Amino acid sequence: MKSLRLVLLLGFHLSTHAQGIKPGDWEPMCKDITARPLIEPRITAPLTVAQLPGCNSEALYYGFGTKPDYAAALQCAWYERAHPNTTIADMNRGVGVLTMLYANGRGVAKDVDLAMRFACEQPWAAPLEMVERIQHLIDIKDGKRQTTPFDMCDDITSGLSMGKCTQVHFEFADAERNKKLSDVTANLTRGQRPLYDRLHTAEAAFEDIRINNEIDLFGTARAAFMWDDLGRLREQFIINLQRFSKGDVPPATAMDVTNLEAQMNALYQRIMQAPAASFAGTVNANTIRDTQRVWLKLRDAWLEFAKSAYPELSADRVVAQLLRLRLDQLRQLPIDVR
Repeated sequence: MKSLRLVLLLGFHLSTHAQGIKPGDWEPMCKDITARPLIEPRITAPLTVAQLPGCNSEALYYGFGTKPDYAAALQCAWYERAHPNTTIADMNRGVGVLTMLYANGRGVAKDVDLAMRFACEQPWAAPLEMVERIQHLIDIKDGKRQTTPFDMCDDITSGLSMGKCTQVHFEFADAERNKKLSDVTANLTRGQRPLYDRLHTAEAAFEDIRINNEIDLFGTARAAFMWDDLGRLREQFIINLQRFSKGDVPPATAMDVTNLEAQMNALYQRIMQAPAASFAGTVNANTIRDTQRVWLKLRDAWLEFAKSAYPELSADRVVAQLLRLRLDQLRQLPIDVR
């Protein structure tokens, strides 16, 4: 496909990159860039017309555990650009992926001018991000700095963008986690598989309510906190499977379980009785109570699965390990219960 070169005004370009663009430079620069005519390419493959409405250019570009498909990412990103979703703050959707494709010459001829245009079209960037990103692209065009491929996450400054970039990191890590999960569960028997499926469903339900109910969702960085916590929960689930399968958990007696349950119940009651002013942001007694109820179902699912999958591991050791982990979660909640 022929390059769709968008030539910047030479005089303006030279006046800005000599000393670096200033905070007030990017808006008139982007206004000039985006005002220039642009003919969209006619791309009919590799995706079909029926596939385009459900395509995800970000996933196609990064691969996330599989080989990236830059040709499909290009086609999908152009489609997404033509069909914007203004309700979702996603800096990569459509124009963000187009910025990376053209800046790096992946799936298309390298064209930094076009990459700049698409960077300017991105509606979710903070002003300082725009300054840094445009300067970054100018430097690439001038041959100054591209030791690594250009990425939209290179120049972020806002909590909103941090959330998106944390999600990208999560998706890569999750692909690796899924491989580990397949390895860990590969030898389950026909009788153990439905028990594991119920456990996995219970784990997913807990992950969902935990990140929505026990993470403070105030502020633009809330998405980053949610993705971080979800990653930790999924890592711990795999670690539990690995350790339980090897019997690699501390010894525990019925008395140990009773003591741990007493600690958790005491802490839980302090949380439930705490005044509203003790809680931070969106977390409160009701959200913690609802999460605790889902955790109890997860605990029961673990016990049912472990009884079949790890018959030599006592229920006390399993419950004690689960209690220790939940106690740690409750102790780290954004609430003062001293």
